[in-house]
Amino acid sequence: MRRSVEIVGWGLYLASSWTWCIGMFLPILLLRWWGWPGFLAFAVPNILGCVAFGYVFTPETSRRFVTRYAPSIRWFAWVTIAFQSWFGSWADRKLGMQGLLGTSVNWSDLCRLLPLLFFMFPGGVRFWTIAGTTCALASFVFFAQSGFGALNDPPVVGTMTPMSLAWAAPFMAFGFLLCPALDPTFHRALQQSPSRHSFAVFGVAFAAQLIFAASTFNAATGLMMLEWPIAAQIVVQTTFTMCALVSVTSPASLRSWPGAPAWCPSAMGRTSFMRFASVLALPVVGMALGRFLLDLLTAITVDVPVLMPASELLASVSSATSAGEATYLRWLGFYGIIFPAWLLLKLRRVPAAVAWPAIFVAAAAAERGMVGARTSFLLVSLGVIVIAALWQSDNFIKEPEIAIEDGRSSA
Repeated sequence: MRRSVEIVGWGLYLASSWTWCIGMFLPILLLRWWGWPGFLAFAVPNILGCVAFGYVFTPETSRRFVTRYAPSIRWFAWVTIAFQSWFGSWADRKLGMQGLLGTSVNWSDLCRLLPLLFFMFPGGVRFWTIAGTTCALASFVFFAQSGFGALNDPPVVGTMTPMSLAWAAPFMAFGFLLCPALDPTFHRALQQSPSRHSFAVFGVAFAAQLIFAASTFNAATGLMMLEWPIAAQIVVQTTFTMCALVSVTSPASLRSWPGAPAWCPSAMGRTSFMRFASVLALPVVGMALGRFLLDLLTAITVDVPVLMPASELLASVSSATSAGEATYLRWLGFYGIIFPAWLLLKLRRVPAAVAWPAIFVAAAAAERGMVGARTSFLLVSLGVIVIAALWQSDNFIKEPEIAIEDGRSSA
C-alpha cells in the first residue's frame, strides 16, 4: 500500500512540476490558430515524450546522464524559472489576471518569492511528493470550479490553414520529445520513485491539466478566460515549478537527492561569506535579469515594431497583448529548438564550431516561422538541426556511460 502511495505521489509531483506556463497558455494560442487539431498536435507528443522518459531511461542511465550533462540541466532549470517569473508578471498586468485573487495582495508577485526559500532548504522526498500531490489536487479543484468552458463548444478550425499546422507539428514534436531529458525533476522522480510506473500516473494527471488549459479558451476573443480559478491555477502551478526546479539545482539539494545536478560554487569565493553569497547570486540575479530582459523584449515589440514585429500571426488581439505573446513565442524557442537541438548535437558529438552556428540559423528560422506567421520555416529550422546532427553520424551515442540502450540491457 505504501509503495502504491509513493508511486502516485511521484506521478503527481511530476504532473505539477511539468505544468508550466507552456502547458497552461500555449493551448490558447493553438486553439486560436488551428482549433482542436492544433491542440492535439501539441498535447500528444508532449504527453508521450514525458511518459516515455520513464520507460526509456533507467535509474542507472539517468544517474549517468545527469552526471555528464549537469550544466545543461541546470541551465534548462534556470531558464524555465525565469520564464515562469515573467509569465506570471505578464499575466497579471496584460492578461487582466491582477485583482482576481484579491485586490489588497498581489499573490503572483508574492509567490514568486517562494523559490528563494529552497536555495538553502530544499525539502525531502516526503515533502515534495506531498506538495506535488497537493498542488495537483488543487488544480483539479480549480478545474471543477472553472467549468468545461471551451470543451462545451470545441473549435474545429482556427485562423490559420491546416497546411500551416502540418509544417508546425514536427517542430513541436521535436522539442517535446527531447526536452524531458533535461528536466531535473524527471530524473529525480525516476531515481527516487519505487517504480517507473509513476510516469504512467503522470501521463494521466498531466493530460487532465492540459484539458483544463484548453477549457479556458474564449472563442469569442481568442484569449484566455478571466476567472479566479484560472488565475489561481497559474499562480499555484508556476510557483510550484519554480520551487521544484530551485530545490534540485541549489547546492543544498544534495542533502535530499545525492545525484542532483547541484550548482556548487565553492571555488567562486575563499571566505565563508563569499561562498554563501555565490550560492545565492547566480540564480537570484538570473531570475531577475531574465524577467527584465523579457519585459524589455516585450516593450520593444510594442514601441519599435519594425525591429521585432508581432506580425499578422497575432493580429487578432491588441498590440499590448500581441507583444507579450510574441515574447512568449520567442521564449518558447528555447524549448522548441535551442535545448533539444543542443542535446541532440551533444549526444551525436557534433563539434561546437558546427553546433552553435546551426542552432543560431535554426533559431532565426524558427523566429520567422512562429512569430512571422510563416510556419514552413519551422521545417527549415528543424532541417538545419538534422543536417548538423548527421555531421558525424558514425559517432552517435558510442560512449557506454550515456547509452540508454546499454543501461537498459544491463538493468
